[in-house]
Amino acid sequence: MPQATSTAVIKLYGGAGFNVGLFEQAAISELVLRAGNGSPAGITATLWRRSPAAANEVAWVNTSGDTYDIYINIGQHAYWLIAQYDYTGNAIVTLHSTPEYSSVQPGNSTSGQTYTLFNSLMKPTYEDVGALPITGGQLNGPLGIGTNNALGGNSIVLGDNDTGFKQDGDGILGIYANNARVGYIDNSGLHLSVDVLTNGGIRAGDGKRLSLTSNNNSTMTATFNLWGDANRPTVIELDDDQGWHLYSQRNPDGSIVFTVNGDITANTLRAGGAIYQNNGDIFGSVWGNSWLSVWINNNFVADVQLGAGTSVTTWNNAGSWPNTPGYVVTSVWKDNQGENIDGINYAPLQKRVGNQWYTVQGGTV
Repeated sequence: MPQATSTAVIKLYGGAGFNVGLFEQAAISELVLRAGNGSPAGITATLWRRSPAAANEVAWVNTSGDTYDIYINIGQHAYWLIAQYDYTGNAIVTLHSTPEYSSVQPGNSTSGQTYTLFNSLMKPTYEDVGALPITGGQLNGPLGIGTNNALGGNSIVLGDNDTGFKQDGDGILGIYANNARVGYIDNSGLHLSVDVLTNGGIRAGDGKRLSLTSNNNSTMTATFNLWGDANRPTVIELDDDQGWHLYSQRNPDGSIVFTVNGDITANTLRAGGAIYQNNGDIFGSVWGNSWLSVWINNNFVADVQLGAGTSVTTWNNAGSWPNTPGYVVTSVWKDNQGENIDGINYAPLQKRVGNQWYTVQGGTV
């Protein structure tokens, strides 16, 4: 292999093994040898392999001057291979019919370079092409999907080079939109610095859930607002576009006030032990731990009447009529003779409390 320069090519057909059905053993290996420019003197040897049963490595030993012994590493049972070779006119190639065998690479040899020609038999691994396997792996550096990545660090952008997710610290996943950090996730939850807009509902809890929803058919927008100041430490307020509906307020002394800007409609209202029914009745301790309607019925006069009447003749008849407590004179009568009345009618005056009638007391002399 004279310097400056010469080239030789050796192609081997067949590989390690000769088993029926193992198609990869019908392998092809190609060696390309090229001399240097004499400064320094030497050759370059490359091996191009197409099958796992082909030659694996190439090496050479400079035996003298421009003469080199070429070695290949190939698996067992690489018998009766076919060799084709070619070379430039200033080079000579000599093949050994019974090449020397060694279980190890000669110690004074120089290793060449092996290149794998990927094909349907020799498929590249993810390491060969610098890719991630479908089973997972480690990606070093930022990732851009459909665009380059402008967030940098350990981040993923999607479609827009500054919109995506970025690691902002240990256990902190930042959320970015147009290079603005709009929120982050850590082990305490999701934190957002912008509004949350949803056409669905917001639900809290993994069993019985608390939901915040909108049917999108209201004429106005409603807002729950939490605010406060020195005089009103905590105020939870419900508003719409025309003003406030209601609020619950914690006062500086710790008490709570609930205020409604309008009517309250309820079947029953409770204030401590008192109960206000939708029929107007009230239950409370001032009414003897009973209802107001019952207390009124048991304590107020519901009706009055005159009881069964009595008639007595008074003319020329000694007596005092009526002289019974609660009785009153209802009428008198007289004929056309004499000057005195002839008789009187009288009856008891009665009152009804609850369902019981009572004759009023007093009135006697």
